[in-house]
Amino acid sequence: MDEITIKTQPKSGYVIRNKPLRLQCRANHATKIRFKCSSKWIDDSRVEKQIGTDSTSGVGYVDASVDISRIDVDTSGHVDAFQCQCYASADDDQDVVASDIATVHLAYMRKHFLKSPVAQRVQEGTTLQLPCQAPESDPKAELTWYKDGVVVQPDANVIRASDGSLIMSAARLSDSGNYTCEATNVANSRRTDPVEVQIYVDGGWSEWSPWIGTCHVDCPLLRQHAHRIRDPQSVLPHQRRTRTCNNPAPLNGGEYCKGEEEMTRNCKVPCKLDGGWSSWGEWSACSSSCHRFRTRACTVPPPMNGGQPCFGDDLMTQECPSQLCTADSSRIVISDTAVYGSVASIFIVASFILAILAMFCCKRGGKKSKSSKPLKMTPEKSGGIYYSEPPGVRRLLLEHQHGTLLGEKISSCSQYFEPPPPLPHSTTLRSGKSAFSGYSSTRNAGSRAALIQECSSSSSGSGGGKRTILRTSSSNCSDDDNYATLYDYMEDKSVLGLDTSQNIVAAQIDSNGARLSLSKSGARLIVPELAVDGEKMLYLAVSDTLSDQPHLPPLESALSPVIVIGQCDVSMSSCHHDNILRRPVVVSFRHCASTFPRDNWQFTLYSDEGAGWQKAVTIGEETLNTNMFVQFEQPGKKNDGFGWCHVMTNSLARLMLAGHPRRNSLSASKRVHLAVFGPMEMSSYRRSFELRVYCVPETGAAMESVWKQEDGSRLLCESFDFILNEKGNLCICIEDVIPGFTCEGPEVVEISETQHRWVAQNGLHCSLKFRPKEHNPPPFSTRVIVYQKASSTEPMVMEVSNEPDLYDATSEEREKGSVCVEFRLPFGVKDELARLLDMPNESHSDWRGLAKKLHYDRYLQFFASFPECSPTSLLLDLWEASSSGSARAVPDLLQTLRVMGRPDAVMVLERFLSAFPQIISP
Repeated sequence: MDEITIKTQPKSGYVIRNKPLRLQCRANHATKIRFKCSSKWIDDSRVEKQIGTDSTSGVGYVDASVDISRIDVDTSGHVDAFQCQCYASADDDQDVVASDIATVHLAYMRKHFLKSPVAQRVQEGTTLQLPCQAPESDPKAELTWYKDGVVVQPDANVIRASDGSLIMSAARLSDSGNYTCEATNVANSRRTDPVEVQIYVDGGWSEWSPWIGTCHVDCPLLRQHAHRIRDPQSVLPHQRRTRTCNNPAPLNGGEYCKGEEEMTRNCKVPCKLDGGWSSWGEWSACSSSCHRFRTRACTVPPPMNGGQPCFGDDLMTQECPSQLCTADSSRIVISDTAVYGSVASIFIVASFILAILAMFCCKRGGKKSKSSKPLKMTPEKSGGIYYSEPPGVRRLLLEHQHGTLLGEKISSCSQYFEPPPPLPHSTTLRSGKSAFSGYSSTRNAGSRAALIQECSSSSSGSGGGKRTILRTSSSNCSDDDNYATLYDYMEDKSVLGLDTSQNIVAAQIDSNGARLSLSKSGARLIVPELAVDGEKMLYLAVSDTLSDQPHLPPLESALSPVIVIGQCDVSMSSCHHDNILRRPVVVSFRHCASTFPRDNWQFTLYSDEGAGWQKAVTIGEETLNTNMFVQFEQPGKKNDGFGWCHVMTNSLARLMLAGHPRRNSLSASKRVHLAVFGPMEMSSYRRSFELRVYCVPETGAAMESVWKQEDGSRLLCESFDFILNEKGNLCICIEDVIPGFTCEGPEVVEISETQHRWVAQNGLHCSLKFRPKEHNPPPFSTRVIVYQKASSTEPMVMEVSNEPDLYDATSEEREKGSVCVEFRLPFGVKDELARLLDMPNESHSDWRGLAKKLHYDRYLQFFASFPECSPTSLLLDLWEASSSGSARAVPDLLQTLRVMGRPDAVMVLERFLSAFPQIISP
């Protein structure tokens, strides 16, 4: 019998969607052929057979074929590859020959690309790489790049990398366009969303033109009129030259040339000029020794070309008139009128206090006095510096549920715990002893400082509506004079009242000032010395409730929560409309605008001072009528890594920062906070549960609202500073779910740009549901990836696990406020610096130079617009706010003064620093 041989072997291939794979087999000298796939015989009824004889050789053969469908592969239960063979034999099945193995694959292509190209804007000549990694597929997909719908042909400048990326070694203007990556295999073809590539050119200067202008000077005429001219340089001839920003000119939004288009230089003149004195300046304020001084300079004209210097003194001192010498010499006297007014005010206040004390003594004369030692104000150590407790400052601990009296010794920074319900802008505080008696500004410091237990937010009748908010921890006051009450809201609520979602901290402050802080909500308030007269109870509150915000124009977006500074009035009247501030305070708060590496924001500060929301400042467009100063800090400048906005204001108000893109061609970005919350108890992971992914503005207050909403949950993972553009869908993907759990919902959640709305003030969140596969599952873990389509921001990968050792944070942690009573520089040091730097000089090494060195010179007129305040002291107040968290703030200020060329001011700071071995930020 002739040997059976297989002439046509079945070939491996793919089942494509609903199109089966046909396996063919031909055998010589055989009478039948059967197919076996994954250890199972194919039914003969499915096999198509044809028996014939080769016309050339006369050898008989059998042709057989069978179609393998997707159902065959899916229902086979195979673990490895789906493999098939054909078997040829004669009728007696004595001699069976098997063919080679053919592997059958299911062709597919997943939906999402592993890496997608992102829009880019790069400078001409730089290297540009567009990433693209095809979706998971079988067979492996081929990648093709398109530009504006046309296939990109590789050349010497455009390269296709092995991972599929498109690389342009030196980007050209002609490379600008819309790029798409296409992945293709036998199963499908998919394309990424088009992304725009913009190649720009920054401007470059041309060469300088020749100097233009004559340098001829009539020396006799110059000497004749030199002493009548304040600045001789202004009348001396000079030359100028120009250049043009056209080498190259900026294209496609490239930056304009940096620097000046015109340069001038003074001519070298041979004229010899003798120096001349300027007029005497104004008299300085009187010192503690009752002396004042004034100066003049040898500048009218300055000596030139070997001329004689001025002869005489440039400093004149004299004893102050007796009426100008006061006991309080630490205040900065601006004018004689202010001095006489202050003296009169002192006599009036002293008379009033004496009258009150006389009435007080008469009323209490029959009562037995309690003998006790007054509270001893001992110096306390704070960060390596010893500060004495300033007199007259009272701190309150705000506690919503539990009240514990303070000990006899008051710490320098009291901690605030749970926030009470909201305080209105004008709320009356009255003594529990009498409805007509308020707090006296002369009582012993620290005699009444304790926990605010409860504040009512509902209207109630007299007496029953009062809540004790202030108790004494000292025994130098009787029992009937040791507390105050906070009356319930009036029916006519203040326009500056807040929703109950706010966080709040309050303190009673006198002329020594204080610092209030809500660290987690991202807000601080500095009340400088002499900002209030007597004693005032002020509060700082933060709200991210949408109803508290102003109505913004369509293009503007909120970039901060609403910040409120208000007063709890300690007087007989229930409301004061007069401004209680005698100098500006500094409000600092976090914002979520992304200003690095490119700032495309136009910022606007809104304020409500009692008459409704209004635009207070458009940054960069300040005028002489602008009554607030706004200073920004780049994220990462301080240790907390957040972006801060500092506002100097002379009134109590609500504040909120908003903004819109400066140029429509460039997108603005926000910094957002990502957080994943899950169940608190480990037993919850034994049944179906959900994870909640939050995306909220990076302001602090927004995350505090999330904490309140997630009461009883646990924070499993969080990430800071994810950059989110206004345009582009936001995607949240689930990957690498640990075996033992399964995701019940979709693994990719896509939120359109119309839905995420650029994370409006309350942000957004989505729920991801999971279910354990067994009764005792292993510890849960997965990976959450957050990215934005058509964005150059790197995806944020968050490793989520319920193991407490990896990440353990619960919602029990709430906002803690604090009140500090010390500043970086004592008032006396700031007063000395103000006396030295307030007086202008020709070299601008005065307060104006300090503002420029500190980068506070955008709107310099603001610091000179308060007649009763020193410009230098205002600059130091703003420096105090912006240097929070910096351990080198004072040494850096010392170096700034040294660079300015002010050895007198340097000596003041060195004398202050020499008293302490180490300076640590409070």
